[in-house]
Amino acid sequence: MPQTLKQLNLVLDTITDGVMVVDPQGFVLYANQAAEQLLERGCLIGQSLAIPIPNDKIQFQDINLIRPSGIAWAEMRSAPLQWEGAAAYVIALRDITARKQAEMALQESELLFHTLSKIAPVGIFRTNQLGECDYVNHRWCEITGLPFSKAHGSGWESGLFAEDRDRVVAEWTRNLATLQPFNMQYRFQHADGSLRWVVGRADPELDDAGNLCGYVGTITDISDIKANEERLSQAAAVFESTREGVMITDAERHILMVNKAFTEITGYGNDEVVGKNPSILSSGRHAQAFYREMWASIASTDHWQGEIWNRRKNGELYPELLSISTIRNLDGNITHYVGVFADITKLKASEKELEFLAHHDPLTKLPNRMLFLSRLQHNIEKARRQETTMAVLMLDLDRFKDVNDSFGHLAGDDLLQMVADRLSARLRSIDTVCRLGGDEFVVLLEEVLHPEAVALVATQIINTLSQTWRLASGHEVRIGVSVGIALFPDHGTSPDELIQHADTALYQAKNEGRNRFKYFSEDLTRAARERIDIEIRLRQAIERGELRVFFQPQIHIDSGEIVGAEALVRWQTASGELIPPLRFIPIAEETGLITAIGNWVLRETCRQGKRWLEAGLKPLRLAVNLSPQQFLHSDISDVVAKILLETGFPADYLELELTESALMKREKEAIEILRQLHTLGVHLAIDDFGTGYSSLAYLKLFPMDVLKIDKSFIEDIPLNNDDMEITATIIAMAKTLRMRVVAEGVETAAQLAFLKSRQCDLYQGYLTSTPLPVAVFEKFLSDYRPH
Repeated sequence: MPQTLKQLNLVLDTITDGVMVVDPQGFVLYANQAAEQLLERGCLIGQSLAIPIPNDKIQFQDINLIRPSGIAWAEMRSAPLQWEGAAAYVIALRDITARKQAEMALQESELLFHTLSKIAPVGIFRTNQLGECDYVNHRWCEITGLPFSKAHGSGWESGLFAEDRDRVVAEWTRNLATLQPFNMQYRFQHADGSLRWVVGRADPELDDAGNLCGYVGTITDISDIKANEERLSQAAAVFESTREGVMITDAERHILMVNKAFTEITGYGNDEVVGKNPSILSSGRHAQAFYREMWASIASTDHWQGEIWNRRKNGELYPELLSISTIRNLDGNITHYVGVFADITKLKASEKELEFLAHHDPLTKLPNRMLFLSRLQHNIEKARRQETTMAVLMLDLDRFKDVNDSFGHLAGDDLLQMVADRLSARLRSIDTVCRLGGDEFVVLLEEVLHPEAVALVATQIINTLSQTWRLASGHEVRIGVSVGIALFPDHGTSPDELIQHADTALYQAKNEGRNRFKYFSEDLTRAARERIDIEIRLRQAIERGELRVFFQPQIHIDSGEIVGAEALVRWQTASGELIPPLRFIPIAEETGLITAIGNWVLRETCRQGKRWLEAGLKPLRLAVNLSPQQFLHSDISDVVAKILLETGFPADYLELELTESALMKREKEAIEILRQLHTLGVHLAIDDFGTGYSSLAYLKLFPMDVLKIDKSFIEDIPLNNDDMEITATIIAMAKTLRMRVVAEGVETAAQLAFLKSRQCDLYQGYLTSTPLPVAVFEKFLSDYRPH
């Protein structure tokens, strides 16, 4: 071998790149040691290579090398040359396996980062070495309300809540300067106007030299947690700050929690009573019958309030005003009992010592202003805590001065005492009547259900005090009374406000002619007087026979035939005015008149149905609504049986409709009543389905024949997809329970077409007819032709 070639071989064997010479067919003509090591072959000369054969141009490319130990990567450079007088190619290979593996690892890492960033439930952000934001994920934008374009750089600071911005920016700047992790809670002002609480965390990324590359961090939305913390904090503050003792037990009456006031009143700490029965406080002064009656009241009304004697830890007996309430879950099951009590030891002592001297009017024996204000303040606090309504009534006797002037002050005192007795007898035990002085009285009505109820009390007081009075002297006198009414919290939230506003209303009542009542609000006065007027007129209407039964036909959807009708009560006055049911039915329910009205409608419907049968008309099934009072409190099975016997109307043609609320008030009792009615042979329908709170578990136990879909689901068909789906579901459910389905309030052909497509059985509504008087209904029947 020439000396020059030997030197060339020596040079080529000392470099780290593999060098080979191959012929056009790929057979190796020459290879240095680096090439043999890279390809992991002993002697390459004469072997064929599985690498791309170069063309006649100089090339650069990365290739895969398949070696016994696995795949490797190499950077290949090739060029043509003459080798020993023949065409050949020189190939140089540089091992880039480590670089390629690093690049692939980086790509996998970036892909994993972006994938996690997309699905992460937290907002993710990244900054450069200056702390400027250069990346955020989609969740970050959702939480902050900022678009991607505003997140970069320091733009994210604009989304911070103004009160938090300086604090957050200062902390971020400090962490950036000291290369410390960032961790704090702050708020973003979202684009929708809401505040979003977040926990922001970020850690610095440093290179090998300790230089900052940037920060990577997250923000987590903790708005719901903050809201819950605030609610719990408020509840805890109320629980601990109230001056009344509070005790919470489980359904088995084991004490779960007591507040600070409980410990102060009883002397027992939380750890001494938790898990025990409240009977540890028993004084022994009440018989077992007292507790049985108390728990019977709680079982029937979910509430009890009264005075009770209990025993402190040191053995001392004390009186307390106790209120026990039942807590139920959504299924109606009892989960807890809550007892709230106030130590009334001092009140009891003061009542004993100063009952007449300090707290009562010596003439009438009624509470005086001081006691009234005390009770009023106490009841304001209770009403505020229980979110109930109460009322203050100011009373001023009309023509009382005439009695004094005519018969003397003794006669006036005699009259005041009788007025006090009548007022006390007229009011409930929980109410308070007080004599303020002269001929002025004030009444406190607790737990008022609605404002109009106060007007009823005021009217009864006016009627009671307007009667003839016989004095002890034998003289007969007549007086009147004007009443001013103020409601808590609508007309005042303090004793002074309520009394002042009731007094203002009293002044207005006297100016309007005396012997009447007036609310502090003119609208309430007008509504209450109208309500009382309706009640009086309704009682007269029943006596005068002004009620009417109208009938609305029920149509079989497939055949178009009239197969039944719903009986609906109407009130037509002697002057011809037709008063709508919405004006008088609620009043009838509250005054107890609804049962008499309902029974009259039932009897009149059966009578009319019998007349139609005797006249040879096609038999129709007549549907009559039963009110909850009628159903649960009037022995309805006996009433229906007697009416059917009295009228001779066949039970099979009578259908009784009940609302969900009537059925669900006392489910087990309702099931028994329904079974009794079914035994009579009448049909039973559940009315206004979908508007109540029925339990499907109970619904399948009710022996019902018909389900009526409330018109509120029908009226928006076919414009409202939700109503269409609900209606279709109700029909399917009813079919599963083998019940006929009647749709109420059908007014358009499109509604009817939809109901027909869902196999609804019957419909009623203005599309065919409004409710009609008997004579008009009879003509409608004769003229009607199925479509």
